[in-house]
Amino acid sequence: MRTRHISVIGHVIGVLVIWIGLMYPASAAQASWLDRVKDIYQLPENVEQIQKDYEATKQQLEEQKDKLSETIRHSQETEEKLLQQNEALQKENELLQERLKAMEQVAIDKENRNRKITNMVIAVVVLVVLYFVLGRVFRYVVWRRQKRQMR
Repeated sequence: MRTRHISVIGHVIGVLVIWIGLMYPASAAQASWLDRVKDIYQLPENVEQIQKDYEATKQQLEEQKDKLSETIRHSQETEEKLLQQNEALQKENELLQERLKAMEQVAIDKENRNRKITNMVIAVVVLVVLYFVLGRVFRYVVWRRQKRQMR
């Protein structure tokens, strides 16, 4: 009977402890302990959410990596095209420079030829004028000598 009595007293004490625990507010240590227990049960949900977020972030990173690779490839293609255009333009520029030099040389040659022709025409005109002037002077001198001799 004594064991029964002790057992009943143990049950009464247990009920009192539970009743006192429910009646008084929980301390901060007990609240954090309960929060930890709740967190432990919610942890699989959090891990799953974190894992989903990780996978989504990983997928976004892969997409951005692919986009970056595509952008780099596109910029390299554009750079190659621009280099080819630059080379073509340089060759065209060299040809144009050669043509310009040839045209300038033609203009210089034409100017020199025109100057020579002008000088030759002036020389011919001067010679013709000089011929007539000398002819007149010679006739005058001859006329004067003849006039003196006749006197």
